[in-house]
Amino acid sequence: MNNKLIDQKNAIELEKTKIDKKYNIIAAFRLLIFLLAVILLFISVSNRNTPLLIAAVVCLAVFVFLVKMHGDLDDELLGLKSKTNVIERFIKRNAGGWKDFKDDGSQFLKNSDNLSYDLDLLGKNSLFQLINVAHTFEGKKRLAETISLKRDNSSKLQERYEAVNELADNAEFILDFESTSERIVDRREKEYEKQAGFLGSDIDDIQKKDDEKDKKAKDATFPGWMYLLMILIPLMNIINIVMVLSGRFKPGRIVIVFLIGLIVSYALKPQTELIINPVYKYGTSAKDYHKLLSLIAKMEFKSNLLKSIVERINSRDGLLQAIKDIWKIGIFYNISYNPIVHMVLSGFLGWDFFIAFAASGWSKKNSGVFDECIDIIAQIEELQSLAVLSLVRKTVQPKVHFDTDLKLDVKKIYHPLLDVDTVVSNSAELSNKLTVITGSNMSGKTTFLRTVAINMVLAYTGAGVCAEYFNVPFMKIFTSMRVMDDVSGGISTFYAEILRIKEMAEYTSAGNEVPALCLIDEIFKGTNSADRLVGAEQALKKLSSGNSMVLVSTHDFELCDIKTEDGTEADNYHFEEYYENNNLKFDYTIKDGRCTTRNAIAILKMAGLVQN
Repeated sequence: MNNKLIDQKNAIELEKTKIDKKYNIIAAFRLLIFLLAVILLFISVSNRNTPLLIAAVVCLAVFVFLVKMHGDLDDELLGLKSKTNVIERFIKRNAGGWKDFKDDGSQFLKNSDNLSYDLDLLGKNSLFQLINVAHTFEGKKRLAETISLKRDNSSKLQERYEAVNELADNAEFILDFESTSERIVDRREKEYEKQAGFLGSDIDDIQKKDDEKDKKAKDATFPGWMYLLMILIPLMNIINIVMVLSGRFKPGRIVIVFLIGLIVSYALKPQTELIINPVYKYGTSAKDYHKLLSLIAKMEFKSNLLKSIVERINSRDGLLQAIKDIWKIGIFYNISYNPIVHMVLSGFLGWDFFIAFAASGWSKKNSGVFDECIDIIAQIEELQSLAVLSLVRKTVQPKVHFDTDLKLDVKKIYHPLLDVDTVVSNSAELSNKLTVITGSNMSGKTTFLRTVAINMVLAYTGAGVCAEYFNVPFMKIFTSMRVMDDVSGGISTFYAEILRIKEMAEYTSAGNEVPALCLIDEIFKGTNSADRLVGAEQALKKLSSGNSMVLVSTHDFELCDIKTEDGTEADNYHFEEYYENNNLKFDYTIKDGRCTTRNAIAILKMAGLVQN
């Protein structure tokens, strides 16, 4: 896949070079035409020369055409830039550079979300950071809620997997969709930069003002007195120009009437801006939203979930047309970003009143259109993000059952966030209520627990899993791994772990229908060995007595002899080290039975802390 992506990137770079040259030529020519139009207009009005006035109008028409052409090229360059960015990110995912991606889902990571924190589902170096291709806030939020298991997708796992798998087979669709989606964000950022430069403001301040404007704009309507101004300003200018050309008025009258129109337009700008807000918010991006929905609508999907999304677009009466209408209004509104042109149009035509009139009519007719549009896009972004994993990792369809057979059967399972070239896969059949995993330091105990858990999370979202075979029951996953103290709250590491295990125990003893999978790393490591052994034995017996499976890693070999409350002996697995040329090595492979070796002194020697 990488070679194909690199070829695409090179082809795009060549195309960008060609368009850049054309872009610069039109920019220079546009300026000349505008200056010529101004000169001809001044001479024609001063000398009452109708042919020169017509020539000036023609030049202005050519100028408007060049402005549109220039905007189209700018739009094309933005699209190519977005496509390049998307391709580069896919290349980085394959090469391990994904850890530098800006979006890592940290904004959705709550302090209470132990699962996401322990399994690296959200935040720095997380699953979200690897697979996310969402660019709308709603899409990112939806993905974060899905992979942190805050969304219950258990009733539709098969149809979700079919949809995710179909998208994974349509890599070009994913590239096109993401690059268009990214372009919406880039376009908005570009607009903020323009405003910040023009107003001398900070981008964050502009965004805050936009949020405040959104709230006020909800009740804004086009008042009757604006109809009068919308007609009066252009009419007075037309009459005045005709009278000047006929010799009845002096040329100076044109300037006076123009200034009156300009003052009135700018004085009422706060009111017109509230009415125009939907165009400001969506107009410049409407073309991209339209393209996104069109990309979905034209696809002949086979999976039921994706077909239902297509039907949602087609069944919503006038959805695509409504977006197209505001896109057209947005084209005219974009002229406002050229301050000189905007001043001319405001003074002679009362330009903002016409845009406000069109925006008001659109808002009355199409309320809620973009809420629907963004929700559809967010759903596709979430599914595509899950599909990304199958594009950059070798995956298989998981089998998730809902019966009472608590057995984890996994073959060649590996961690999706580890380097694909060095990651070690493992196989295991875990069916005991209690499994104890021992092993020397750095041998792979914790990674194995996380590998099982993160793939179970993926299975519960409808995504493919990183394994050769994966058959698990549907369970509620609890983790106690990265347990931290809370100094301000007066909670020690030991007590924080007790609270985690207490939460597990309350669930397992409550008779919940969904069984629990309790994953505990280095149980009670925050206290002394004597208390740790007694406490761990009691806690593990308690947890394994309910509707649950417990997997615990430990350095305390004494726990290998533990039995559940009904007298069943715990299953034992271990990881171990070996030595090669007096160097400590690990194979990171799980093995039956308990560990019989230790390596703490060897590691201390490696660090230079022990000499003999």
